[in-house]
Amino acid sequence: MSSFSKNHVKTVARFSFCELSTKLTQELSSNKTVVVVAMDAGNEIDDEIAAWLLMKHFKRGRLVFFAQVPGAVTERRHQVAFQRVERMREVFPEQFGKEDIWSPSLPEEKELLPPSTFVLCVLSDFLWMVNHSEPELQRRGVDQKFQVEWWLQIAPLLGFASIDFENFEIGSRIVMGDLENPEKSINCTKAIPRDESGDKLRAGYYSQEETFEKISTHTKFIPTSIARQVATPMCFIERLPKGMKDRLLTTAFNQFVGRPDPKLPWAEDISVANHRTIMMMLPQNKMYEILSQPTEERLIDIVIAFLEPEIKRREEVGEMPFGEFYPLRLGQIATAVEYITGVKYKHMTIGSNSATQFQFNDEVDSLEDSVLARKKWMDYISKNNCDLTPCYDGTAVLYMMYSAFRYGGTWVGGVPSIEWCKGMLTWP
Repeated sequence: MSSFSKNHVKTVARFSFCELSTKLTQELSSNKTVVVVAMDAGNEIDDEIAAWLLMKHFKRGRLVFFAQVPGAVTERRHQVAFQRVERMREVFPEQFGKEDIWSPSLPEEKELLPPSTFVLCVLSDFLWMVNHSEPELQRRGVDQKFQVEWWLQIAPLLGFASIDFENFEIGSRIVMGDLENPEKSINCTKAIPRDESGDKLRAGYYSQEETFEKISTHTKFIPTSIARQVATPMCFIERLPKGMKDRLLTTAFNQFVGRPDPKLPWAEDISVANHRTIMMMLPQNKMYEILSQPTEERLIDIVIAFLEPEIKRREEVGEMPFGEFYPLRLGQIATAVEYITGVKYKHMTIGSNSATQFQFNDEVDSLEDSVLARKKWMDYISKNNCDLTPCYDGTAVLYMMYSAFRYGGTWVGGVPSIEWCKGMLTWP
């Protein structure tokens, strides 16, 4: 599916659809079960894991849209969404390196459903197709509603109008996030600024939820506190295709070394999960030593430099200060990172740009020897089969698998246990 912007000239948009109208019409009239995944690939590694689980376990009878969203950003939204499309191409070159529609090559058998079809797109284009494209691409059932059997929301839908979703009819909706306490989940409202600047986005979120409640038969949500208990084991990563594994490990290392900028609304809260994940990588005696002993003065200085600009800003505007344990967690995480990698963070003086501290990415390298650090980290996590980041978004697919495999259709049963989810990630 050649991705395009609905902000482009109309003739360009219609030309793109005309190219694909025959293919998509055939797919939409094939009675394949439609699955929509609203995702933000590249944000961590769990979106790509979710996509891989779907392609591995649902090879027949589905029409799956990997619909990329900007995520928790308010600027350059369309550009960011297309960057996520490119991330999917990089991670899945065999499937989406040259095309936006892919089906696995499977033997034809009359008794079996046809091979599934997977479509890579941006959500804004998908919504444009459903709401404004040729009628034959919209006819999925009663009253022109677009029938979706499974809707997986594993990314924030900030900035989308509730009216964009009114033309859908959803069987089962699974949300990676706490719908009862939306302020605790990035995919709900946690990423929205808490001051009045976030009022419009918050109102948009609640308007979306009202619409989803009307158009969805079943809704299940996964609180962050539950998903955090389903870690991504290194043995699972090792079984992935090499290209995918290498790219995900690069992202995982960047996140192991780096901490989110403290001015982000969710930065303090995510440090709790980061702290637990990284502490659990350590030998017991080392973990207890780090938790019980004072942090080295050098790292305390770096933590202060990292937090000070945001601390001052909050004081000036009267915003709630950080909790007392946030800087303590950052110091202990940094100590563990240096222990595992054998490499120190560069000393950053107070007053330097906080975004350059505790970072490792294409623009910033805050380690004294990042090449050596990456090598030692890889050796360590492979030898000890360490758990990496929690498999947040992959857990949404595991919930879908639990119901589809046990009951054969939409949601009719309870939720899977944490142990069941863990077992599916360690199962060959």
